[in-house]
Amino acid sequence: MTEPLWKKEAVRAEFDALGVTKDSAYGIAVYTRRRLHGILRSSPASLHRLPPAVPVYVRNAREAHQLTETGNIDPARVVHFNLPDHEQMSLIGVGSTEQPPRPSTAA
Repeated sequence: MTEPLWKKEAVRAEFDALGVTKDSAYGIAVYTRRRLHGILRSSPASLHRLPPAVPVYVRNAREAHQLTETGNIDPARVVHFNLPDHEQMSLIGVGSTEQPPRPSTAA
């Protein structure tokens, strides 16, 4: 997630110092230029807490489906990276020298 932001928009992603909070739907808030850019892996039960235009990033289509089937989020806001379920660090771009998979939007 952070690598594409740097390459496309020349901005660095910053993660919320508070960690996971109810205001970020128990996901990880990602900021660019001090503005909320999106949320990583939010809780399906807490999607109603997010502002309506904020994208939500998940590892794969299975997680995207879990979010969209709640009916609490527009599928166009969910972006998945085709990562396996066990993968954690590639989603935030820490400790990986490989190119992360290209994101795709959930259908």
